[in-house]
Amino acid sequence: MNDAPAPNPGKPQTIELWPGMMAEVMTPENRLLFVGRVDKIQESGVSIRETNDDTLPMVLVNKPVKVRFYQESGSIVLNAKVCGSTMKMWKVDRLESTFVSEQRAFFRQSISVNIEARCGKPSKRGGRPQVHFPCQVLDISAGGILISCSEVFAEEDRLAVIDAPLVANAPTFTFNCQIRRASVWKKGVNRYGCQFEALSPRDQDRLLQAIFTIQREEIRKRKAR
Repeated sequence: MNDAPAPNPGKPQTIELWPGMMAEVMTPENRLLFVGRVDKIQESGVSIRETNDDTLPMVLVNKPVKVRFYQESGSIVLNAKVCGSTMKMWKVDRLESTFVSEQRAFFRQSISVNIEARCGKPSKRGGRPQVHFPCQVLDISAGGILISCSEVFAEEDRLAVIDAPLVANAPTFTFNCQIRRASVWKKGVNRYGCQFEALSPRDQDRLLQAIFTIQREEIRKRKAR
């Protein structure tokens, strides 16, 4: 997630896969190839079907990929190799854990959305409480957002993001979050990495669907070029 602290790396993460769970298939360099759901789990591999019924790119057998599987407790990234494919589905096998640093982070989706936020509970060094201010979302994940604005805040300030229109013609989002990293981006503009707080399972699922929608649009644009 965006600039949020990582879970305790000393605690091993259980790998649990099941049909219907969401998955992101990426290149080894972390470029998103497609978003899908697990279709079948067999001894010969895991089949991942594209979620929007789009045509998948052609792929060579034994092509190395990374797959981020979204578990109930978060997400886990595994190295894999493609062992079969159709126009709607890829099958991968030889799944292995990636580096711990990759296990920690949610996939971050670049986005440019103008929103309004409010400082709900400033830290001792923080900004003005209850002040509404305009800002821009630069990227978003299932765990947090990166925003920019001219308002000066400090780490540990708590913000309320109000009615963020992440996807056109869809319900807006309201988040409570805490600033975990603050930095000066350029003169008069600051960047804040914020971690979501108390996001309900329903809102988490709705947020993932919105992120996947944004990703699909980007993939379509790349295909059209």
